[in-house]
Amino acid sequence: MGDWWWDTQDQLPAGVTIVPVICASDKIHLTNFSGNQHAWPLYLSISNIRQNICRTPRKCTWIPVGLIPCPPKGAKNTDEAWHSVVGTVLSPLRNLHITGPGLKWYCADGFQRQCYPLLAAWVRDYPEQVMVTQVSYGSCPMCEIPKGGPMGYSTF
Repeated sequence: MGDWWWDTQDQLPAGVTIVPVICASDKIHLTNFSGNQHAWPLYLSISNIRQNICRTPRKCTWIPVGLIPCPPKGAKNTDEAWHSVVGTVLSPLRNLHITGPGLKWYCADGFQRQCYPLLAAWVRDYPEQVMVTQVSYGSCPMCEIPKGGPMGYSTF
C-alpha cells in the first residue's frame, strides 16, 4: 500500500495530495423471527489517518454511507444488484482522476489543499471477497492457482 501511494503521489504536482479511500462491508443478520432478514452496511474511511486515532471507536473515523438490503434467498442476479448499488454509491469517486482538477479540501491543519480521493482498498471477509471479486467459492480471488492448489490438495 505504501509503495502504491508514493508511486501515485509522485505523478502529482507539488502541494497536491492523494486521499486513499478505504471501503468496508460485511453482510449482517438483522432479524431472527420476522423473515430472517440480512443487509450489507457499507462504510468509508481514509487511510491517511494515524493509527492511534483510527482505532479509537469514539473518533468515528469510519462513516456509514449505505445499508444495502439483501434480496430474498434464491433471487436471481444478487451479485449484480449489489455491484449496481455500490457502483451508484461510489459513483462520485469514479470521475476523480489524478489528471483532473481534484477537490479543494480543508485539512486538519486548517489549510485548503487540492486533493484526489482514490479507492485504495476494500476490507471484507472471505465470503464477501468472493462476491465482490465475482470468483467461484473456494478459489483464490488474488491469484490464478487452481482450486485444488498447486499440488492437487485442497487449501480451503
